[in-house]
Amino acid sequence: MSILTRISIILRSKIMGAVDSAEDPRETLSYACERQEEMLANVRRSLVEVSASKHQLIAQIRRLEERLAQLDGQAARAVAASRDDLARQALERHQVADRQLTALRRQLEEVSAEEMKLRQAEQRFGAAVEAYRTRKDLLSARFTAAEAQYEAQRSLAGLSGEITDLGASIRRAEEKIERMQGRAMAIDDLLTSGALDNLSGDEIEEQLRRQTDEQDIARRLEDLKQQAIGAQNTKGDNQ
Repeated sequence: MSILTRISIILRSKIMGAVDSAEDPRETLSYACERQEEMLANVRRSLVEVSASKHQLIAQIRRLEERLAQLDGQAARAVAASRDDLARQALERHQVADRQLTALRRQLEEVSAEEMKLRQAEQRFGAAVEAYRTRKDLLSARFTAAEAQYEAQRSLAGLSGEITDLGASIRRAEEKIERMQGRAMAIDDLLTSGALDNLSGDEIEEQLRRQTDEQDIARRLEDLKQQAIGAQNTKGDNQ
């Protein structure tokens, strides 16, 4: 695998991850539900239009049927009046109206069939949209619950870590307190036993001991001087 291919795969994976984290399933479900409801509304509008066309055709057919009956009557009266020209004219109009009626009836059958198909589609699609709406509500509720559970678990995890840190701090504080208490008890024992008094010494006793030491040093120094003088005298006598 080339470096460019690997970089491309990594970039696509990061982009998809960002899209997935940014996408809210509830919004996606709501959008899909709205689109289905829009399509269902379009089907219903088409059904209304087809039904209106059907009623118009029925009205036209009724008018033509009445017109045919009127033309039949006119042709009969023209024949009775020995007006073959008027009778022929009425029959010609009757023929034209009859062809129109046949075409309208055929169109009515087609429109009726189309209306039936739209009604069936509207029923099926309406049931599907209702089922999807119910499913959307269920999935949205599940996602909301899962999201709340995730946030709760994350909060508990953070709280657990904080409690752990606090516990460690408390343990360190307890250990320090115990060490301080141990030192205080040790000093109290030394004070009780008098060991600290012996270590620190009495100030008067210390001064007396220092004076004694100075006297000893002075006496030894005087002895050394006398010894030196005696040695010099002995040497002079010998000369």
